[in-house]
Amino acid sequence: MTIDKKCLINWVGGKRLLRKTIAPLIPEDIVSYIEPFGGGGWVLFYKDQWADLEVYNDLDSRLVNLFRIVKYHPNAFIEEYSLLLGSREMFFQFLNATPVTDIQKAVQFYYLITRSFGGRGDTFGTVKKTSGGASKSQKNVPLKITAIHERLDKVLIENRDFEKLITQYDHEGAFFYCDPPYSKGCGYEVTSTKDFEHERLRNVLGKIKGRFLLSYDDSPKIRELYKGFEMIEVERLNGINNREGTKRNKMFKELLIANYPIKELHERRAD
Repeated sequence: MTIDKKCLINWVGGKRLLRKTIAPLIPEDIVSYIEPFGGGGWVLFYKDQWADLEVYNDLDSRLVNLFRIVKYHPNAFIEEYSLLLGSREMFFQFLNATPVTDIQKAVQFYYLITRSFGGRGDTFGTVKKTSGGASKSQKNVPLKITAIHERLDKVLIENRDFEKLITQYDHEGAFFYCDPPYSKGCGYEVTSTKDFEHERLRNVLGKIKGRFLLSYDDSPKIRELYKGFEMIEVERLNGINNREGTKRNKMFKELLIANYPIKELHERRAD
């Protein structure tokens, strides 16, 4: 059985639907690959290795703890997780619980994200027509954890402010894939779109020695902030808003922004 090691969890704003567009735009001659806003790691996991040095960073300590436990203690995670059930009662027990150890915290977080609607972690996920949602099978979880554990073997996991991280790891051969909180839309508490300093990120990226590729919502604010940088327009399905029967906009417009040529690469791929 082949287990997809290109994801661990769903995450709001994750790049599952754009990773095939993003991956060909990442230069092949990079020395280090750094994600200041790692999230679910969809782009990181898309390839077995992007560079000799790979750094995953996120300000959300729940994510960082999960990835560290999967990297260093996969068997303990699997043993703890195997005792759980797809149960509404257990979901809300976990939601209101205060775990003690880092392993318990990782299992609690993974359980809530994978059993909740849209990966938000706060609403019990149910579906009407399939066996997915909160009742999804657990039999592949150990295989997935093992696969992600192997992929993370050489990945450095950080939990820092993006400016400190980018400044520390910047050099001529560095590549930064940045997927920050968008200027509009929903996010998690730690990465609130309301509080995020978009101008500070632009100022930091504008001074680096390395290269960056940036994912953002297509808005007048972002276009103005990054005026003068290479920019291409892309679209993706609008994630959890595309439930059956809804009349919401099914496509979400995004921008890919870089300080190196990406338009030609994108057009060549489209051909």
